[in-house]
Amino acid sequence: MAIRTAAVMIVLLFGAANYLVLDYAIERADSFVAETERTLVRNEFSHQIDQVVQYQSQISFWDKTFDELKDGMPGDAFVRDQIRDWMWADFGFSWMIFTTPGGEKVLGVHRGDKVSERKAREKLHWVSDLTLKAERAYREALSPDRGGWQVEGAKEDPDLLTPALPQIHVSGMRLIDRVMSIVVVQAVIPKSLYIPASRMQPTLLITVKPVSQKMLLNTERRLGVHDLGFTPIVTQEPGLVMTPVGADTYNPMVASWRPNMPGTFVWKSALPQIAMFVLVFAGVMLFVTLRFSALVKALQRSEAQNAFLARHDPLTGLKNRSGFDEEVRRAIRKGESRPFSILALDLDRFKAVNDRYGHAAGDAVLQTVARRFSERIGTLGSVVRLGGDEFSVLLTGAFSREALLDLAESLVRDAQTPIAHDGQLLAIGGSAGIAQFPDHGGSLHDVMVMADAALYAAKNGGRNRAVHAGDMGRDAVAEAGTARAA
Repeated sequence: MAIRTAAVMIVLLFGAANYLVLDYAIERADSFVAETERTLVRNEFSHQIDQVVQYQSQISFWDKTFDELKDGMPGDAFVRDQIRDWMWADFGFSWMIFTTPGGEKVLGVHRGDKVSERKAREKLHWVSDLTLKAERAYREALSPDRGGWQVEGAKEDPDLLTPALPQIHVSGMRLIDRVMSIVVVQAVIPKSLYIPASRMQPTLLITVKPVSQKMLLNTERRLGVHDLGFTPIVTQEPGLVMTPVGADTYNPMVASWRPNMPGTFVWKSALPQIAMFVLVFAGVMLFVTLRFSALVKALQRSEAQNAFLARHDPLTGLKNRSGFDEEVRRAIRKGESRPFSILALDLDRFKAVNDRYGHAAGDAVLQTVARRFSERIGTLGSVVRLGGDEFSVLLTGAFSREALLDLAESLVRDAQTPIAHDGQLLAIGGSAGIAQFPDHGGSLHDVMVMADAALYAAKNGGRNRAVHAGDMGRDAVAEAGTARAA
């Protein structure tokens, strides 16, 4: 009896130990996956907010807008050409509101059409804290200069791949027209950053970019999460993971989704087998070994997948901006004086393909072009997709100007080759700009700026061509930079 009791106790203790260990491992796995997905979601929305800031700056940080506001609010021609036909049609800003800090003058544009002052002021009520912060940021950035005022310029960061902007904008996420939206507020200033004394009182520009269902679905696909949306911060629902996004303390909503939890799958598959294998000690030990091995592999695959998604573009499989930054830093660490080259590439007429044949055709074009570029570059360097129809190539080592031009022109021809999709031949083009380190800049930022200038020189020169930065004069560089800002 004592032996039987001891045997039963051993089996029970062994089973209990396995149960507790498995439960703890599953809890840790679920916690790890949830925390990783929180980081990915926060980073994704932060990237989207940065994009909206860049888009909005094309109006708020522009001489033409500053001059338009000299005598008051923008005129009908400006609203039609720059707000409706550009910012609304291209970027989808649902609201754009110009206002003085005290609200004496207000002009609102909703979905490309001017609205009454009353409606515009109603929207201003929901972002009043952001307008106050934007006004304060603007005034804190001013310093006396030449009888007027100078706005403090942006601090250059050599690792940034987008133009640095003066830090006078504020952003947040708000429920506007019952849709979660990205709100950006900034004082309108000229490119020179010089404000005449008579124009010190700023005009603020408020832009609202709705987070559409399509944007959420695209984010789901990129991050591999499910049921991504927004939920009140007080919501308590089992199985729902939430995280605040946008760093807006006045936003009562948080991002929420259904995480990829491995726990449910492991429980369903493991419990029946545990009940069977606890009867035989050796079988139980074998089961535990196999199950934990499978669990570790599942965690490794999950971690590898999340690490891959953080550094790669899910549509094309190419490295994204983060992966590109990492690749460049690795190349620079190998030797400060070791040369490298940057090829900036942009597809021509890609938007027309998207508009005419749909986003499935656009995705097919991006995937095919990415494959062609990767096959063309091979082991010479790395191809990255920076976003949209923008690509870049990093080549380490010394290359002659002629070799780089030949390679860039080959990539342009690869982009020009028609792509078969759904019984159609999709025709696009491409332009390329080339810059080399250290010939065209002493940092990554400088080389990227020169590559971008060469790219826009290629576009301005008729597209479907490659331009080397060394072939441009100062006037061409300045003109390309002005075209890019516009």
